[in-house]
Amino acid sequence: MMRPVVSEDAVLAAAAVLRSGWIGQGPRVAALEERFAQLVGAPSAVAVNSVAAATRLALAVAGVGPEDEVVTTPLVCTATNHPILEQFARPVFADVQPTTCNIDPADVVRRVTSRTKAILCTHWGGYPCDLDELNAVAASAGIPVIEDATDAVGAVYRGRRIGGVSTYTAFSFGAVQLLTTVEGGMLTVRPPGDTEAARRRRWFGIDRVGRRPSSDGYYEFDVTEPGYGYHLSDVAAAIGLAHLDHFTETLFRRRTIAGRYRSALADVPGVRLLAAEQDRESACGLFTMRVERRDDFHRALRERGVETSVVHVRNDTYTVFGGRRSDLPGMDALEKTYICLPLHGRLSDEDVEHVIKSVGAGW
Repeated sequence: MMRPVVSEDAVLAAAAVLRSGWIGQGPRVAALEERFAQLVGAPSAVAVNSVAAATRLALAVAGVGPEDEVVTTPLVCTATNHPILEQFARPVFADVQPTTCNIDPADVVRRVTSRTKAILCTHWGGYPCDLDELNAVAASAGIPVIEDATDAVGAVYRGRRIGGVSTYTAFSFGAVQLLTTVEGGMLTVRPPGDTEAARRRRWFGIDRVGRRPSSDGYYEFDVTEPGYGYHLSDVAAAIGLAHLDHFTETLFRRRTIAGRYRSALADVPGVRLLAAEQDRESACGLFTMRVERRDDFHRALRERGVETSVVHVRNDTYTVFGGRRSDLPGMDALEKTYICLPLHGRLSDEDVEHVIKSVGAGW
């Protein structure tokens, strides 16, 4: 259903770095940060080795700690919510909109308390959340919005690119993402001081820029905050830089496939398409729709050679997050109906037509 796409340019770029003698974090990481910040309209960007690392950095820099609460969505990869537990904080699940699979701002308002230190939202499949409403709730509570933009590189919300809207935005450069470094991620940051804090924390709390050479051949510096091994390598950054050169075409292809699905499947009995408002553009990381008798649908498509998947299961069903909640009616309504069709850069036009005909044949 999802396939990695690695360009030959990326293969050659990675090989060049491997031969260079500098394969850890170095100049290519800095170049990737600069170019990515420009792409998404962010003041700054911090390259890391996963989207989970980016999310945890955001939580740490925002001051989220033990016994604090973070309002978040249940419909997401566990990589988004585990960082809350890593900060010894408590995830508070808000309901989702069945029409978008995104967190519902109206329910977020009801979940915010004096212990809430952040709102964590996810752009499901690359379709932007209601960010103005979420940021209004956050502003009234004096807390930041952290966006999980795993599938949303290139998405646009009311004329603003995702990555340049909220206080922090975490991106994934995983194997099957629109922009891949094989494994990796990026955190975009709006407050200037928080950028340097994130860069220190990603590398064990050490200020690699401000430290000074010492008389004993090492460096003089202090470590004042907890840090992690979240840095990205120059090998991975070289792959990302090469893929940035083709990103416009990659995004266009994804949107073309998704547009073909929307046009062809709009009137298929038993299918309900998700919302597509005119004030935002999806990055089309996933193509999700709602279907009747989902298990039958999945079996029928598999028999026709088409792979489908729910991709992620509601996180509140997992013991580590406290078990299933009984106050998420939107999630309950969506739970048995959502499914994703194949959407990746290796799909040919013939493949897309086969998917459409397979869905149209019924189940």
